[in-house]
Amino acid sequence: MKITFLGHAGALVEADGVKLVCDPWFSRGGAFLSGWHQLPDNSPYEPLAYDATHVYVSHDHQDHFDADVLNALDPSVTLLMPDYPLPSWKRLVAAMRGPAPVLLGDQEVHQAGPLRLRMVHSPTPRHQDSALVIEDTSTGQVVVNLNDCQVDRDQLRAIRRLHPRIDVVMAQFSGATWFPFAYSFTKEEQVDAAERKKVNSMRRWTRYMQALNPRSAVAFAGPPALLDPELTPHFFADSSVFTTPPELTAWLRQEHPDLAERTVAPLPGDELDVETGHLSPDPKIREEFDWADLPAYVEDYARRRAPAIAEVLARHPEPRSSLFGDFAAHFAALFAAGESLCRAVDAVVAFDITGSGGGFWLVDFRSLEVREGTGSGTDTYDYRFTLPSRFLPDILGGGTSWEEFFFSFRFRAWRPGIGAYNEELMSVLRCSAPDDLAEYLVRTARDREPGTFRLETATGAHLVSDTCPHLGARLGPQDYDPALGAVVCPQHGWRFALPDGTCSNGRARLDIAPAGPAEGPPEAPAPDAPSDTLSDALPAS
Repeated sequence: MKITFLGHAGALVEADGVKLVCDPWFSRGGAFLSGWHQLPDNSPYEPLAYDATHVYVSHDHQDHFDADVLNALDPSVTLLMPDYPLPSWKRLVAAMRGPAPVLLGDQEVHQAGPLRLRMVHSPTPRHQDSALVIEDTSTGQVVVNLNDCQVDRDQLRAIRRLHPRIDVVMAQFSGATWFPFAYSFTKEEQVDAAERKKVNSMRRWTRYMQALNPRSAVAFAGPPALLDPELTPHFFADSSVFTTPPELTAWLRQEHPDLAERTVAPLPGDELDVETGHLSPDPKIREEFDWADLPAYVEDYARRRAPAIAEVLARHPEPRSSLFGDFAAHFAALFAAGESLCRAVDAVVAFDITGSGGGFWLVDFRSLEVREGTGSGTDTYDYRFTLPSRFLPDILGGGTSWEEFFFSFRFRAWRPGIGAYNEELMSVLRCSAPDDLAEYLVRTARDREPGTFRLETATGAHLVSDTCPHLGARLGPQDYDPALGAVVCPQHGWRFALPDGTCSNGRARLDIAPAGPAEGPPEAPAPDAPSDTLSDALPAS
């Protein structure tokens, strides 16, 4: 196999006539209301996407799901996508004008010539994401494309059981969130939170590589370029969460020098020979791009993309009349679709909608009411979002979810403190559409029942819930950090202090109880063995 990198999470995997393109993103308008752009500019490599025999799209985020590219594909192309249950995903897929997609369930396999392609869905219903395991059956070479998918330990173990020898793993290494810089925390709080975010992203990437142990560890799927002058300062600020490849490399050399030797951070056009592990750099792109000269490059890039950014923003004119009625109806529908989750928010959320058609509106998740307020200085609330009214009609009309809008970074937010993150609130806003919220509640109700693990510490023994209350990641004894006196979630770094499970990151608590004396030595785990099917390798739930 040979891999040609196409920028961001884009990659062309070739084997014996099969040309599999993964997550092609080439839109000149970028993604998320033109808040994100490819870094560096990958437009010269767009023709490679249209020469594909197969295209894989991992999930619905616009830096992976480029509708313009997908709609322009030749009808003969086999388009592979995960079979997600959320209605908004089904609507998105149904609206496509390109090849009819082949929708694959979790662990489902599609054969493409010599390539056996196995879809792996996100382990929690709180996310719609997927990874792809690519096996060349003629050579035995294996490439694992994790992109943004935050697989858990069980899935990593299952992949290793199937493939004890893995050649390449590609995974996101850089943060892609609006926290903390969108919030009105102090400068010191923002910088500290951003640094922890960066380190956690690099640690998560490192855990994937250590678990799968590839010969070549590929850092890709970020960071994006923020080219709008209003947003660019977020990239270069001390509160930035956008880790660059030089930062990752420097961190690895200090923390994991053995892994640093196997790590590559390719640019668009670079080619990786899977058999030898040799990366052939593209000299053309290096004539104009260097991570060491990033500010100058972004400045010039922003000038070139300014017309495309202006075109995207022009599609969102200022509203001519009040949006309060539509805003109230939007949340009333969410209340009706997911009353239990909405009441669990247990907060009043202010939306400060600036510009014509806006106002200061309060969404009371306690009484399930929406009312007009008088302003931030007079109304009582627990959280606040400030955004321009021009973007609200698209959100209320279902064209953009709240989550997609937040990814644009075109807003400001306030909460009482770093640790006041409200998972229930963000779950409601993440769904946005009432039918999505209803389906989400059905899926989470069927989610795995939390278990417990025994944790022996210097201060005593504890029974600890094995499920993070943030986004459902699996926890175990190895996640206890004695220096912090806390269980630290391996996915997002949330800390739960012993002995009461108090969380320092958000409004959550991990169930922890005293444990009695151990009844005997723990049973030795059965040795891992390869299996013909991934479902055989997965533990029973």
